[in-house]
Amino acid sequence: MEPELKKKDKCILKALLENGRLSYSELGRRCGISRQVAFERVKKLSDGGVVKGFSVCLDVDKLGFSFKAYILLIAKPEEKLRNELAEFLSNSKNVRNIQLLFGRFDFFMELLFRDKDELTEFLRAMQSFGAVERTETFIVYQTMKDKPEDVFMGCLSEEIEA
Repeated sequence: MEPELKKKDKCILKALLENGRLSYSELGRRCGISRQVAFERVKKLSDGGVVKGFSVCLDVDKLGFSFKAYILLIAKPEEKLRNELAEFLSNSKNVRNIQLLFGRFDFFMELLFRDKDELTEFLRAMQSFGAVERTETFIVYQTMKDKPEDVFMGCLSEEIEA
């Protein structure tokens, strides 16, 4: 069920997506409400789970993680083996995102590495689990767009102007 968002809440969300460091005073100014109302609405959006947290966006290249890969994985059906594999993947420092899939593949993962040797080491460790039946690895050579907030910016802007 989609939450019922008021126009001011949508304005707040859009402003926070543009700059999550805005003060409540600036949020209020941008959305035509007081600082206190901005604070209360952000708290309500957070308590309601619409806002899950605030974070910083890091430049992975500047931090030395310029080697990005995606892996599709087919796992064997034995639950114990799958659980061990899932725990390994969840605890791996290189795994940025794990999706469980319906269809031919079971897992879809986004990973970051410093170099191909680190990727190779990870693949060997992952393949050592008895649950891994088959994998396909895709190495990214260039990222054209990395703006996950764009999906929300468009719909929030349309609904604010309406």
